[in-house]
Amino acid sequence: MQLHPQKFNRMTLIKAAVCLVVILTVLITSAISIAFMSKSAAYDAALGAYEGWIGDLAAAKGESVKNLENGNHSGDEYSAVFGGEFGGFEGVAVVAEASGGRVVYCSSDLLSVDQLLSDKGFSIPEDSSVQVLTLGDKDYAFAAKKVGERTYICGFIDFSASAKAMKNLNSSLLTISIFSVVLVACAFITYIVMTGLNERGHRYRYKFTTDSEGRIVRSNAMFKEDFPQTVRIHDNLAHFGEDNLSAIKLTNFEEDEFIACSTKKLTNGNFRLKGDKLHMPYNSQATQPREVMREAYTALLPKGKAFLIGRISFDNLHNIKEMFGREFAETVHGILYAKVSKIFTYVYDLDLYQLGVLFPNGKNYEALLQDLRDYVNDWNEAIKIESNVVIISVKCGFAICDNYMAERNFDYAMTAAEAALKRATEDKLKNYYVFHGTEIKHYAKYFVNYDIRQMLADNMFEMEYQPQYGIKEGRIVGFEALFRVKKSANMTVNIFDLISYAERTGNMVVLGEFIFDTAMRFAKRVEDKNVKVSLNVSPIQLMQAGFCDNFLAIFNKYELKPGVICVEITESFLVQNFDDAVQKLEILREHGIEVHLDDFGTRYSSLLYLKKLPVSVIKIDREFIIDIKENDLDKSIVEMIVKICRTHDFKCITEGVETREQYDVLKSLGVDIIQGWIIGKSAPADIAARLIDTFVLK
Repeated sequence: MQLHPQKFNRMTLIKAAVCLVVILTVLITSAISIAFMSKSAAYDAALGAYEGWIGDLAAAKGESVKNLENGNHSGDEYSAVFGGEFGGFEGVAVVAEASGGRVVYCSSDLLSVDQLLSDKGFSIPEDSSVQVLTLGDKDYAFAAKKVGERTYICGFIDFSASAKAMKNLNSSLLTISIFSVVLVACAFITYIVMTGLNERGHRYRYKFTTDSEGRIVRSNAMFKEDFPQTVRIHDNLAHFGEDNLSAIKLTNFEEDEFIACSTKKLTNGNFRLKGDKLHMPYNSQATQPREVMREAYTALLPKGKAFLIGRISFDNLHNIKEMFGREFAETVHGILYAKVSKIFTYVYDLDLYQLGVLFPNGKNYEALLQDLRDYVNDWNEAIKIESNVVIISVKCGFAICDNYMAERNFDYAMTAAEAALKRATEDKLKNYYVFHGTEIKHYAKYFVNYDIRQMLADNMFEMEYQPQYGIKEGRIVGFEALFRVKKSANMTVNIFDLISYAERTGNMVVLGEFIFDTAMRFAKRVEDKNVKVSLNVSPIQLMQAGFCDNFLAIFNKYELKPGVICVEITESFLVQNFDDAVQKLEILREHGIEVHLDDFGTRYSSLLYLKKLPVSVIKIDREFIIDIKENDLDKSIVEMIVKICRTHDFKCITEGVETREQYDVLKSLGVDIIQGWIIGKSAPADIAARLIDTFVLK
């Protein structure tokens, strides 16, 4: 192999020159700063010495001066007290009634104390201090000490030389600093211009172009090297706007990877994409603040000292938003954010309802830990906005990051803080808890830390199916697919915690693919029995770029008939990105997948969502079913929802049906389908499949 010497092009030389300028600027500024700090330290040391001198002078002469303060005494009497000993000062004065500034004795005419007190508005403090004051063309260091009820001993000394040196040094440092800033700014602007304005100063790892159908027509060397098997992007590129940042999932040697891309549509209909690797599914409102918080946390770790991390939750802000509107809720959020920001060094908006906080170890660290209760109580005080008074239930979870913490990485620390938050949420009497590694046993049931991918590899998950009974048909007409951890795994797991953890750590995409694939395989098995299978979709899944393509790919893989698969959504997670969610649900409906609106009636905005969403089935929450036989209001609400369904050709499913009495009421009201323990609990695929032919409602 023949080696060729590297050629230095113009860009290389410019970059080298820019680096040299920056390095020289830093070195010059550092040298001047060191000189300034040395000079400043000597300056401050001199002033500190005068503070000590005035204290010593007051200790030596104070009692004698105090004995003279209640009478009219001559200057000779005061002069006799000092005897020419001024404890390091060039002269002294005795001042009575400090606010009036009456000088009763001055040792020399070096300094006109009367002028100082009257013209300069100088007031003598209670304790010793030193001020550098300019009189005429000279600077004086002036110190004072109280020795009686109304009497002060004042010492002064010519400080002109030192003051002048500091002024000159300040001017020099300011000039050099301004010059350095201008020089660095010019170098940076030159660099930006030479590297190209279109790149915005960022060198993207991947650059590639696709046609309107996602086929890659050209790419740079890095993209070809990292994704040699990728020839087509499956995301719907048409919805990408100018400069929007989107996450794209690419399959590389059977491993899924994400890249965050900015996208630009070209005049010929192609798309130009530039991006970098992304280690979590991108969501601008969910993951970005968390990643910024991660960076700050990582910066604190090398310092070696304990520090505090926390999660602050505004529990009932969602209800306030639904009652007063989002703008009002954001105002409340802003007020609480401002309160928290006064206490914590770092505060991050994780979402509208939760803040992340960090507090490094310092002089206020111990005081913060002692005062946490008072701070949290203050955050729970009523807030008045115009004529409205609202009370926010603020719950907090904190974790001390020190050597007792089992793992000091960011994800573990956030999990610890969330464990403390969950403990506080369950405690009606206490609004916060502080996790410490020595008390891990008290947080065991709240502490969630799963290796989702390894659990998938170890086959620890399964799907169960809860039957749905059609009243008119008199048989099982559908199943709701429910995610479970196998009993053989010997793990006590809260499914909600596991799903939340998967969403938080970026594992919900791979976990969702397992759920969708397993449930659709079951749906194919029972397809000929004329039953439907409904799947719950989380907000992280729905908002993920490429969700529709991935979901439909599995749907088509099993060649399922239209109408066999349904997706269940709750309107509580449609607050953000509503239009995008509607667009994706419309795509699913066009491919024969029904949309079910779950927990209907439990949110203020349900009727609005019903109007705008492509819904075919409404599921009534079990809260309206529990007391439906005795509670006329519950009965009226269910009756109203059933009438809406009849009028607009929706199906109606009621959840949580457990007794024959509830069933009879629902049947009389015209409900289509019931789901609950009266039909059966969720069951594995084999048992659920047999239930279709064997179940008889007793």
